[in-house]
Amino acid sequence: MMSPHSTPTLLVPLKLVSGHSPRLCTLKTNVMFLKTHKTASCTIMNLLYRFGEKHNLTFALPKGYHFDYPNFFNSRSVKGFLGQSGQHYNMMCSHMRFNQPEVQRVMPADTFYISILRHPVSLAESSFNFFKSLAPAFKHSPTFEDFIANPWKYYIPYLRFNHLARNMLWFDLGFDHNAEFSLQSAQSVVAEIQQTFHFILLADYFDQSMVLLRDALCWSLDDVVTFRHNARTNAKPKCLSPAQEEQLKKWNALDWYLYQSFNKTFWEKVERFGKRRMDKEVAILQARREELQNLCLLKEGKPPKVKQSLGQGVQRCQTGYVTMMKHTLNSNLSISDKELCSRMIREEYEYTDLMPPCQGCPQLGPYQ
Repeated sequence: MMSPHSTPTLLVPLKLVSGHSPRLCTLKTNVMFLKTHKTASCTIMNLLYRFGEKHNLTFALPKGYHFDYPNFFNSRSVKGFLGQSGQHYNMMCSHMRFNQPEVQRVMPADTFYISILRHPVSLAESSFNFFKSLAPAFKHSPTFEDFIANPWKYYIPYLRFNHLARNMLWFDLGFDHNAEFSLQSAQSVVAEIQQTFHFILLADYFDQSMVLLRDALCWSLDDVVTFRHNARTNAKPKCLSPAQEEQLKKWNALDWYLYQSFNKTFWEKVERFGKRRMDKEVAILQARREELQNLCLLKEGKPPKVKQSLGQGVQRCQTGYVTMMKHTLNSNLSISDKELCSRMIREEYEYTDLMPPCQGCPQLGPYQ
């Protein structure tokens, strides 16, 4: 059983990697990540699991591989949660449809809330390929171009898993993805999200997002260095015409408004952070990633292992009918490097299976 958990305030010097003087900041260890679909969210989960393991933090874990998605989150779906006063966890990051009151029952009051968005045009293209066998609207559409031309021909509102075909981000954040677009109601929803979430990352500017996240959480550089997870290997994004892109924006009008709003606030954050400083820190982040990739990953010889995903429901990160990239480690790693590299490539469901279910349970092994 989880015991009541409180995290002491810890001021640590944040080592700036761009030549600026270190500053004192508060290390944040209570984090809720609303995992959205096809937005590099599996990559974010890897860094959260690694950080939690490193600091011996507790995770609110689902009884399966998601919190009863696509239903609204309910605290009863958390493994081992008894609803007792003071029973909280440090981290929460598995798939859910957001339900703030229920999340607040599980997470401490000082939790840092984050999520991630992606441009709706590229998101729609990726989702069509990934969820082709799961979303009825996609399944019945011969091609992505056919779907774009006449989505209502294939789309039936409120049919299970059809939320994957329209305003998917709006749905995951807990709102009605089939609602007619209204500027006033969209502004109200965005204001509510801004009040709840401390930072919204953008998958389209992933490295800049990692720099800002690191700064907000007072984490180290290696805490936010990641390899790509759950990326497809057998298809390139389609080149769409301007007219097709506009059609997708209209079809996903709620997501498009959401993205535009948080794209604006994202670049305001970059402006405050400093563009020159951002460019330097992104370059250092990318250099460190390349260094770790060269250390960890097999590049020559046999190709990386791949796996087929056949869409048996939204249970794990892989749910569509596409070939997904699987990293392969170099074979000549030292014991400590192999431990580090194994954590870097460990996938969401593998971490979920291995994470201890309670505070004080044995960890996976000594963290290197």
